[in-house]
Amino acid sequence: MKKKIFYMLPILLIVLGIWLLNHRQGSKTLLEDSEPKALSYDTIGSNARPIHTTVNHERSKISYLDPLYDVAVQRDIVYASKKNETDTEEALKLDLYTPTNDNNKMRPIFIFIHGGGYKEGSKADGATISTELAKRGYVVLSMNYRLKKDPLSNITQTLSDDYEDIRDVIGWINNNAATYGLDAGHLAIGGDSAGGHLSINFANAYLKSDPSIVKSIFGIVDLYGGSLDDNVQPHLPPVLIVHGTIDTLIPYQQSLELSDSLARNGIYHNLFTMEGAGHDYKNAKYKDEIVERVSHFLWNVRSRPPIGQLPEDAGIVAVSGDPFDLTIPPGYIRDVADNQFIVTLPEGWSLGSNEGDQSFRVQVPTGLDQGNYSLVVTPGQSVEGGPGFAINVNVIAPLSESFATYLDPVDQKIKTHLQITNRSPSYFSGSLQVAYETAQASKGTFSAQVDQLEPGKSATFTIPELARGKRTLKGFNASGTLLQTTEDMSNTLLVHKHQKPIQIDGNLAEWKDQVRFDVSDVKMAGWKGKEDASANGYLSWDENNLYIAVEATDDVHAQKESGSEIWRGDSVQIAVAITNSDGTAPSEYHELGVALDDNNRLSQWRWTAPMGFSADGSVKVDQAISRKDHKTIYEMAIPWSELTEKTALVKQGLKIKFSLLVNDNDGDERKGWLEFNSGIGAGKDINAFGDLFLAE
Repeated sequence: MKKKIFYMLPILLIVLGIWLLNHRQGSKTLLEDSEPKALSYDTIGSNARPIHTTVNHERSKISYLDPLYDVAVQRDIVYASKKNETDTEEALKLDLYTPTNDNNKMRPIFIFIHGGGYKEGSKADGATISTELAKRGYVVLSMNYRLKKDPLSNITQTLSDDYEDIRDVIGWINNNAATYGLDAGHLAIGGDSAGGHLSINFANAYLKSDPSIVKSIFGIVDLYGGSLDDNVQPHLPPVLIVHGTIDTLIPYQQSLELSDSLARNGIYHNLFTMEGAGHDYKNAKYKDEIVERVSHFLWNVRSRPPIGQLPEDAGIVAVSGDPFDLTIPPGYIRDVADNQFIVTLPEGWSLGSNEGDQSFRVQVPTGLDQGNYSLVVTPGQSVEGGPGFAINVNVIAPLSESFATYLDPVDQKIKTHLQITNRSPSYFSGSLQVAYETAQASKGTFSAQVDQLEPGKSATFTIPELARGKRTLKGFNASGTLLQTTEDMSNTLLVHKHQKPIQIDGNLAEWKDQVRFDVSDVKMAGWKGKEDASANGYLSWDENNLYIAVEATDDVHAQKESGSEIWRGDSVQIAVAITNSDGTAPSEYHELGVALDDNNRLSQWRWTAPMGFSADGSVKVDQAISRKDHKTIYEMAIPWSELTEKTALVKQGLKIKFSLLVNDNDGDERKGWLEFNSGIGAGKDINAFGDLFLAE
């Protein structure tokens, strides 16, 4: 008996030790689970079961993802009345965007908050994105809020007032949900710049002080709003961050730091980077993709699934003709029986073999159908198996191109560099064909061969003349198959030195022989045609000045502002920069404006300037503005000394970056603007300016 006890004692001790070890590890796991975790998708382990995928090409349109509906807009609904900084009662208004042919009586809501540094902007600024989201089934409220002349002088009060205004909008939603068919329990909030900053900080602040106010928020869209003002709250809703890498107003680095902070605190988020873009979500290159990213992100988070069932990103970029890999979120790998998934693909796309236990490969067909496509993954063996998740796939051409005009110092001719970059993971061999407009306004063509261009590498070709206007590039593979057709638009003008003196007197008599351009890109809601607002301009130069004239047709002239606020009324804004010696755009530029107020007084202002120049508004511009009938004539002579410290550079062949817009106000508020080139009105971006070359 003693021997049995002697032999059993070590066994009992081993069992007891194993139990204690397991109990300790289990307690540690419970303790860890009670704390917020950093976001991680590598949680499956090596024993995970492989996934099984079935392709489906018969996708019906999906509410909240696809544009299914027409949109009706009810403007100027008063949601509250509050005293503003002048102690005057201000009616605070919103515009309501609703899907018209939607029978759903419980529609999710999106509150859009415009940007403008807390001192400018309006609910009309969000018209485009509000309309796009309403087409997909959301009811969108684009709101005004109390603005300040100097918001940063007491930023605490500024934010407090604006938070109160957002609370009032949420209160309006709760009170009017039945009337407008609103699901007050499913609310997303977002905006650009100051609006993005307000959106994420409002949610974060009230999670700390009164969570009941923001309990209905299921997602936040932060368009370059910058950093959080406080520590991340543990239950902050999912966040989509959008930011451009060359934003000069809110540095891109702030969004990188915000993304890192959200990850450390276990908050689900996506960061969409606009490479080479500034402070402008309406940027022509990215505007469609941003709408799709927002739609897919909101679709994924709307039902508030666990983080483990959300994709790493709601959007990816794929090259036409190449495959890409997609990873199933770890929550599905653990929970879905037999790891069966239906993958709904666009017509012509196919699935390859699984690339691992949790990922599969998608093949994008070769062809010219680039753009945004939806990929939907549904757990189970039928498309009704569960909500799943959706990914926006932005299909891009294998080659990206950029054009740069320059003056060849050898023969003094204006030429064009064409740079192509291989975005495919494979080597590229083939040919290029380019069509464009020459300096003589004739059709020009250029062709080149490309041999074994490595993935990610670039090649530069010289077009031996000015290539401007609509520039079309076609890329063919080595077999002669057309792989891509891409277009861009370049407004490049040759500005001739005037032969007769130009009098700055509000009369265009001396301008008829100068280079003319149309200010024809309309950026305003409710534009009624050329009699409502239209404009053309003229340019000239001499050793002393750059001369600019604008003839604007405008049915109503309204300018009540002065100083830095003249952009709010009828006025002209100009952006000018002398390029670097190699013809590339500098990082800084001048932004100037001139106006004629309602009392026939002239005003001018400089908002931004390179180092060495004053940016306090002061600028010496000789100007004249006249108004007769529905025509307004603006004339300006800008001394070169106001534009560059190196006035010796001013001679034939000098390259200048240039943009111009004409603001329109019919008496209430700025309706919008007309522009020649971009980079001023919607966002500041020197890369969107056009080119001027000084010529004899």
